[in-house]
Amino acid sequence: MGCDIHIHSEIKVGGKWLHYDQPECERDYDLFEKMAGVRGELRNAIAPPRGLPEDANETTKFDAKRWGSDGHSHSWLSASEIAELAEWQEKQGRRPFEAEWDHWLFGNTYSGFVRYPQDNIKDLEDVRFIFWFDN
Repeated sequence: MGCDIHIHSEIKVGGKWLHYDQPECERDYDLFEKMAGVRGELRNAIAPPRGLPEDANETTKFDAKRWGSDGHSHSWLSASEIAELAEWQEKQGRRPFEAEWDHWLFGNTYSGFVRYPQDNIKDLEDVRFIFWFDN
């Protein structure tokens, strides 16, 4: 049985998390392992599954609830962890996940929020990925 990921990107503006995008990601067990240890070694993960953030946007929460017991290993990556994920991909010689997903953060890369702060748009305070998996 295959495992798929469901990702929501959220941005923080005015102290509030807003739903920004829902990129589609092809099945990629190396990426899943690196993000949360799913379908691989937990010790290789940037962060172990840590649940949905309490302050997740209502759209994200609604989708997570919709998956019910079929959704598992709910977690999130902070802006700095997204940058770490991008660095890992570069070292692996892989295409950036933004290019794979064909989704960008206001014309920049998600990892660029940390890596190129001078390119951030005014009032954009933070960015994160919230995700879970299903089998």
